[in-house]
Amino acid sequence: MTRKETMTSRERFAAALAGEPYDRIPVFLLMSDHAARVIGVSVGEYQRSADLMAKGQLAAQRLYGVDLLNTGPGLTGLAEALGAKLAFPDNTAYVVENPAPTPEDLDRLKIPDPRRDGRLPLFLEATKIVLDEAGARVPVSLTTAGPFTTASYLRGPDQLLRDLRRAPEVAHRALRLATDATIPFIREVIALGARISLAEPMASGTLIAAAQFRAFAQPYLTEIVDAVKQLTGGVGPSLHICGDSSRIWSEMADTGASVLSIDDEVDLAAARAQVGHRVGLIGNIRPTAVMANGGPDDVRANARACFEKGVGNPKGYILGLGCALPINTPPENVHALFDAAWELSGERQIFA
Repeated sequence: MTRKETMTSRERFAAALAGEPYDRIPVFLLMSDHAARVIGVSVGEYQRSADLMAKGQLAAQRLYGVDLLNTGPGLTGLAEALGAKLAFPDNTAYVVENPAPTPEDLDRLKIPDPRRDGRLPLFLEATKIVLDEAGARVPVSLTTAGPFTTASYLRGPDQLLRDLRRAPEVAHRALRLATDATIPFIREVIALGARISLAEPMASGTLIAAAQFRAFAQPYLTEIVDAVKQLTGGVGPSLHICGDSSRIWSEMADTGASVLSIDDEVDLAAARAQVGHRVGLIGNIRPTAVMANGGPDDVRANARACFEKGVGNPKGYILGLGCALPINTPPENVHALFDAAWELSGERQIFA
């Protein structure tokens, strides 16, 4: 179909979440390390250079027309600034050394300075570059690990899960440290004019019970969401939890997040029925089975299924993936997703 852009990405997002007309449904494509492929560098090179991060995000925006730019720090950036050691294969970075395997180690860790410690300054510098180049047209968001996930990288995931039952006071110490480390970084990000997205995969219902989420994850997430809202005049961040989050959708909304990102493992229609009157929804195209391993026809079919379930949500709906875009996703599949967004919006005739 003919594409007639009459709105910027910023305007599309605002319209979709307000239930107002738009030229095309916005697409939330959490494109982080795939941007390295777009500019032909390794993920390790991309992740260690503010210039390459910015270059990759801007190039991806020009190539695909993405509606949101993402400049880190991802799931591991805050943990790294707190002392975790990372490996940088030509794929997603991962933790190879946890800085607080014993409770006593927690006392030795210092709250990082976002302008000095780890790679946090690189993420802020990349954000400045991207905002200067494209921020007037395209929202810029930094996806940051929630405190439960950061705490798991401090203690080690298995150890933190044991702490929940055997040493809850230690778990709370780690969560307190993770929260106190996150808020100063958030202040710097919002002061630049960017947004915050929270990702809390370790608090998934696949890993912890709903009661554990309420006791250990929700209070600290709520504190961070409150901090964001104080800095933005009441606009909460988006919140993504991987896996089966169906037992905690109400609690996720209770944190004050403005938008919930729904994993492809669960039913978008069920999330809409349960919490769609309280929060906007993003989701939940299959990142691996469809975007990475399928073809353009699969992408279009999956996009249609999500579109039909999500559009009309009382607090708004944004077409998006169930999680981050896999690094080696074929470019033709990304193009197919945006083609589908235009086609489906045209069929529904919800034009600005």
